[in-house]
Amino acid sequence: MKIKNSVQSISPDISVILMCFGILIACPIRIFQMLKNIDPVTGFFDDYSNFTIIILYAVLGLGSILILLLSFLSGRVPAAIAPKGRRIPLGITSIIFAATLFYDAIYNYIPRSQETATIIQNAQSLSTIHHFHALFAFLSCCYLIVFSISYMTGKTFHKKLKILSLAPLVWSIMRVLEKITVIISIVRVSELLLELCAFVFLMIFFLTFARVVSDVNSKGSMWSVISCGAVSSLFMLTYSIPRLMLMVTGNSENLVSGYPVNFADIGCALFIITFIVTTLRCGYSVEDVEKMNEEIAAAQAETENAATITEDEIPVAPIENTVNETTEE
Repeated sequence: MKIKNSVQSISPDISVILMCFGILIACPIRIFQMLKNIDPVTGFFDDYSNFTIIILYAVLGLGSILILLLSFLSGRVPAAIAPKGRRIPLGITSIIFAATLFYDAIYNYIPRSQETATIIQNAQSLSTIHHFHALFAFLSCCYLIVFSISYMTGKTFHKKLKILSLAPLVWSIMRVLEKITVIISIVRVSELLLELCAFVFLMIFFLTFARVVSDVNSKGSMWSVISCGAVSSLFMLTYSIPRLMLMVTGNSENLVSGYPVNFADIGCALFIITFIVTTLRCGYSVEDVEKMNEEIAAAQAETENAATITEDEIPVAPIENTVNETTEE
């Protein structure tokens, strides 16, 4: 019995709705925690019995499970084909994401503070990871510029860069490697836990995203793009918006040491949300794509049949009779 994409009554829009609902609940809770219940030096909670901790993790955990489950079951998920034509909002968010990635690449060469250096387990290996982080942030920036031009002009320039489409995936992998080289309990430091959760799902998103936009073995993978993209955006905005709010309101002293505002994460979430919404609104249904493929296959078969002339259809001249008649004369 088929379970995947089997429930026609579930709309894939529910993923975006649940993500927005989760952000509206989680962000105010997170801001309160950073102001009242998190030590900015260690990142630990001051009071682990505070009820907001359970609420935050319950909202994020339950929201993530529902997004993944409902996207998997939805029978109305678009076919795994990237939107075509001019898509200005997608082009704009692509160039915004590219700009934040360029800043992220440069930021990796800004000297780190001594406080941050003290929590590094292996400074030499982390330095190597920082170099790869910067490199793939720059390569991702280059790819997204081409991606933006493609959707600004309605062309498909990005499809010629299939290998480069994997750069955002490697960038997210480098981000995860940076986090796991830190000597801190992942469970006790909530900032680190939220970032790791975000980038685990982001890796899956960028892997399936590269397959879809490059038309490489992408059949049936759009549910993963939608669900993992929504979950990673939920986590990224849950820790990014509070940091940004504290910075602009003059409460930067409450930011956890070593976890500043990362504009690439915000740009990434905006890009993912725009890509998902564009796909849901301008994508192609699975039935339409199957019908188109059948029509194309039928047309190709007719063309091949018309172009092929069998031996039975070739007129054969009576060579032997002609020879005999000539000889008799």
